[in-house]
Formats: sequence, structure tokens, C-alpha cells
Amino acid sequence: PKGERGCCSCDEAVGSKEEATKLTEAQTQLSTKLQKIVGKENVHDGMNESSSTGKFLKGARLGYGKALCIVQPGTLQQAIQCLQAIVDAGCVVVPQGSNTGLTGGSVPRNDTEDTRPSVVISMKRLNAHFPIDDGKRVVCLAGVGISTLASSISNWFPDRESHSILGSTFLNPTTAAGVAFGSGGTLLRKGPARTDRALYCKVSRNKWGENTIEVVNTLGIEGLQDSDFQEHSGENPVQKLDIYANDVRQGYRRKMAKSSKSGMQIKASDTDYQEKVCQYTKDVSRHNSDTTGEDCNRSEGKVLILATVHDTFQAPSKKRMFWVSFPDMETTAAFRREVCLDNPADLPISCEYLDRDSVDIIDRSGRIATYLIRYLGTGDIMGYLWNVKTAIGELPFSWAPLFCDKFLHTLNNWVPEAIPSKFLSKGREYDHNCMVAVGEFGDGTLDRFMERMDAFIKKYNDKALANQISEGGKMITFVEADSPADITALNAFRFVAALAFKTYVIGEDLQGISVDYGLPKNYERVPPLVDSAVKPVKRMRYSHFGCNVIHEDIAYALGVDTHKEHMAFKHAVEVEGGKLPAEHGHGTEYRAPQDTQNRWMNMDPLNVMNPGIGGLSYLPKYG
Repeated sequence: PKGERGCCSCDEAVGSKEEATKLTEAQTQLSTKLQKIVGKENVHDGMNESSSTGKFLKGARLGYGKALCIVQPGTLQQAIQCLQAIVDAGCVVVPQGSNTGLTGGSVPRNDTEDTRPSVVISMKRLNAHFPIDDGKRVVCLAGVGISTLASSISNWFPDRESHSILGSTFLNPTTAAGVAFGSGGTLLRKGPARTDRALYCKVSRNKWGENTIEVVNTLGIEGLQDSDFQEHSGENPVQKLDIYANDVRQGYRRKMAKSSKSGMQIKASDTDYQEKVCQYTKDVSRHNSDTTGEDCNRSEGKVLILATVHDTFQAPSKKRMFWVSFPDMETTAAFRREVCLDNPADLPISCEYLDRDSVDIIDRSGRIATYLIRYLGTGDIMGYLWNVKTAIGELPFSWAPLFCDKFLHTLNNWVPEAIPSKFLSKGREYDHNCMVAVGEFGDGTLDRFMERMDAFIKKYNDKALANQISEGGKMITFVEADSPADITALNAFRFVAALAFKTYVIGEDLQGISVDYGLPKNYERVPPLVDSAVKPVKRMRYSHFGCNVIHEDIAYALGVDTHKEHMAFKHAVEVEGGKLPAEHGHGTEYRAPQDTQNRWMNMDPLNVMNPGIGGLSYLPKYG
């Protein structure tokens, strides 16, 4: 983000690939063909940017391009038919959910050597979801929003919770995108979005040179397995799931489905995560280049995910939340190791870290967003407001891209503080702060955690007093959230961090870089900037502290070479044993390791699905 319209703006150049390349007859007719599949109202011209198409063409933080067209299938069968038509026309496919990705991988790219037109397949209309196995699991079509899913599970089964929460949950990103990126580590007891039970498409070519769509079915649901259908019967799992999903959307009551015996043996979440995260080793808890699991996991658009099955989780019978402030990083890390990660059975619900710069910037530029989440909640309303902001930014005026953030930054200080002063005062006073949520799950988890926390704080503070460190120094302090309203406010405050940073740098006429990375589980320091680094105006550091996955937003004065600083910082993290990226996906910003690239190339040998991600070639068959 920049506080001025930078010289790197591609507004004039974008789209040159499609405009300069003569379209084939099949490509010229593609839009009409797609309209016959999904209806005219669900196909949009991606070459003529407007306030209605900008949300499909511009990334939330990075990436912008034009597409031959944008198609929104309404059934699984339509999605497969659209995919076939697009690849048969010699186009490339950009799968898209809510387009909240931060590294450019969910929007078209035009400034490449590839001359094939891009087509965006937006999966948001595929939003049916329903429980199976008496609520212990849930089936989600690809367009289901994570916030929508969480609300549904809570309504259907008050004693259960959905599988994952992301930092961008208030924008209702899709469950399929969470799986494709392996994101969502806020909830320590559940781990990131991951499932080996899915329905997804892979594109290849047969010996006659025909493009073929292979539908991979590992859903593991009775009546929906491939073996449940006779060959050439005219029926298949996709059709049957479409019928079931359509009945659900229309409110018809259906008998709850069950997992098959084989399906019960397949992971529908990261079941080993609690054990892994507590192991104090040099390994990283999670990262986007992980090559394990079914191909849908961390696929980043190299397959088209149609549906997924996810575990649900026991909801706590009681919940407490604390703002804990520490005098130094060493003590903060000891709290993480000795209290939060003491053993897998007693993990807290979440443990989120904020340094003082994070607290200052969120308070300075994120009050309005915090209040919106507090009182409007997450999901459709916030998604609508986000789309309005995006549409304003796409207006054909030079001031449009910066207007909303400039306005929010200016108005911010006229708005009351968004979280109670008992929390904010500690955040302003201390450099290191943790928001820790703890629950009772029927086995004494809450009491044991409180015993550990009380003992840790007493041990440190007693030692500080005995050594007279506290003279002019600071003790560990903690403040409890007294009500559900306090808990909601704290969660909202944490989740608007990335939005607040963008508003801050634009409002203050600065520029910035954003990096997410995983550090070794036994790493307990702040990665140093390289000696030659330009001193930043602000270094905003916030993290999923339990798994040591860090988000850094670093603000610089205008004129600084931010690309150089970005590359230097990435190298510094890798020298410390860290892995980048951790959960935002490689997109067009990060180069993936060779084994990850090989995995993607095996998924998509023709390179028609999301070409160019993770440093891969944009050319057909990877050149």
C-alpha cells in the first residue's frame, strides 16, 4: 500500500495481452457458450472494468488484471461444464472464492509472456452446506463463506463449532479458499484449514489430444462414492450432490447423510496438530509449501475445488479471555512455552500476539472497522461494505483508489476508542501483549490453564520484586474480559490489523510491505532487520503466537525502495530458519520450493489452472 498513486500503477497497461492478441473463433464465442451454461446474468465482461467487475479483477492487497470473461456457475455440473469450455477454447482458468487473497494469486495477470486469455471462475454462488454424521462433520460446496458456516453450525448444533477461523473471517472468505491456502491458524485446538475429503477437478489431455476433466472424489459419504454408481448408468456423485444441495438451498428436509466406512478413515481436519504445535523443535508448525495431504490442500488454484468435508468441534461450556502484557520478548516467549503449550490436552482456544506498534496503528486507523465488526458482525453485511469500498476505488478518478482509506484515517480520531481503556492502556504501555482465550471442555482444562498462568505470573513478578527489577521497570499484568461484548471487541480489534495498516500508510502518506512467515517452534526472538535495512517508520508485528506464525506490516517513508527492503527481510527470516509464506499463499509474490512446484505441475500438467503462481512458468506445459 502507498499513500500516493505510485508510478508502478498498471492501470493503463493492464489488459494489453488480450487486446494485443488476436482471439481465436473459440475464444470469441466463449462468452456466449458460457452464458448458455450458467445464464447470461452470470457471465460478465472482464475486459471492460467497472465498479461491478472490479471485485473480481483486483486483489485485496496485490494483483490486478483483466479477463476475457468472468463466469459464476450455480451448480457443480455447471462448474465442470464451464471448466471444460474454457480449456477447450485455449484459455487459462483463475479459480476464485471471495477474492480476499493477499498475494495476487486469485486475480488475472496480464503482464506475462503467456498470450492465452484468462477467465475467472467465481465459485461464490455454490454456497450450500449441510451437516453429516449427526453434526460431527459438515459438507461445504466451494462458495460457502467461513463466517456463514460458523453461524450455521452454531444454529444447528449449539454445542459444536466449525473447523477454522481466519483473520479475514469478517470478509467471509470461502472454505475452499482456506483449504487451497492451508490458512487459518487462529484456533490452536483445531489447526489450519485442511481436509483430505473433497470433490475437485484436474485438467489433463488424453492420447487423442483432447482436454479431459477428471473429477476426483474423496468425500467419503454413503451414496456419493464412485463405487455407488454403475458405469454408463447416467448417474454420478456430482449430479446426486447437486440435487441434495439444491434441496438444502430450498429448505427441504433431507435425511442426514453419513460418512462411509472408508470415509471415516480419511482426515477431515489436521488431527495431529495439537501434538505437533506443542513439540518444542526447530520445525515450523505450518507453512504454504507443505506438500502433504490430498491434492486439494495448498493447491493454490491448480485444481478446481467443488466441495469439501470438514470436522466440527466441541464448543467450550465456559470461556474466559485475558489481555496479558509483558515487559520483554523473553518473558512473552516463556509464557507461550510454559503456559500455553504445556501439553496438547490443555491448549488455549487461541493466543494472539500484538506488539506496541500494532496496538498503536489499529487504534489510530482501525477504530471504525473494529466498531463495524462489533455491531454488524461478520459475513454478508461486512462483505457488502467491502465490495462498496472496492467499487469506490475503481471509479475513474485519480483520487478514487485512496479516497476511502484517507477518509477512514481522517475520521478515525473523531470516533471513540474501539476497545475498553483497561485493555488499550496496557497495549500503549507495554511492547508485548497477548490476547489469550481459554475454554472448559469438560475435563478441567480451564482450571489447569488458570493454575499454570497464575503460577507463571507469580513466579516472574516475585522474582522481579526480589531483584528490584520493578524499580522503573514493569511487571507482567493481565486484564480479563468481563463480558461477551469485551471478547467480541478484542477479537474485532485483532482481526482488523491488516486493514488498519493499509489505512494508516495511506492516511499518513507512507508506503509499506506485508510479510507472513512461520518461525521454528523453538524460536523465541524477533527476527532482526539486516544491517543495511532502511529504518522503518513503524514495524507492526502481530501473530498467531501459539504456532509462531507471524504477520509483519512495515511502514516506510515515500521514496524508499520497498521491493529491496521486502526481499532483504524475506532473506533475513529464512536465515533464522523461518518459512515464507505461512498462510497467505505464494500467489505471484513468493517463489515456492522445487518440491512444491513439482507437486503443482503434477496436478496441472498443461498449466491451464492459475499459471504463474509460486514462481512457476506462465507458458503452456510450463514452457
